Amino acid sequence: MANLIMADQNGSPSAASQRILERAYALKTPDEAKTLYRDWAVSYDQQLEQGLHYIAPACIAQILGNVLEDRTALILDIGCGTGLVGTYLVGHGYSVIDGLDFSAEMLNQARNKRVYQTLIQGDLNTVLDIPDQTYDAGISCGTFTHGHVKADALDEILRVLKPGACFACTIHREVWQSAGFDSKFAQLMASGVAELESMNEQPFYKNAPDDGRFCVIRRL
Repeated sequence: MANLIMADQNGSPSAASQRILERAYALKTPDEAKTLYRDWAVSYDQQLEQGLHYIAPACIAQILGNVLEDRTALILDIGCGTGLVGTYLVGHGYSVIDGLDFSAEMLNQARNKRVYQTLIQGDLNTVLDIPDQTYDAGISCGTFTHGHVKADALDEILRVLKPGACFACTIHREVWQSAGFDSKFAQLMASGVAELESMNEQPFYKNAPDDGRFCVIRRL
């Protein structure tokens, strides 16, 4: 964990940022995750972007920007949190974005950014209150990690995407096998439900090891 903790402006690690990240990486269940994000919502942006130099939202937004030419496409930001990814999407010229998260407190912070046309409170471990084939594209950053949803959530995500829609997401390397993402990806490709367009290992934090897989899959 220590090699993920970045220095503050004085060159010393941020103790608050270190504690919250250690707590996040110790999550075991979705209920624990919901409690964490309730407590973290107000300070989330500052601690992640300034304290830890969290670059994953900018990276995944750029990846979607490279494959989705239509800047008027209807995008679902899955696990949108406080709206970090949505802000970067707007910077890439996208104008029609909905946000989905299971934390009411995080959604309240996202609402203040005014980058989403609709915010939806929903749990990927259940059936979402969204009609089939609603969205032109999906994006998710930081949702597929410790104590969150398992790989079966991809079925529900693909359900709400239109045929031909792309889904850009990050998956923490430590849950790639343990949460079943390796086998789920293989199943989706073998069954003809989706195809994998790209997958690269990159860091979530500046100057840190490559701790995540940045993927683009396309619904067929």
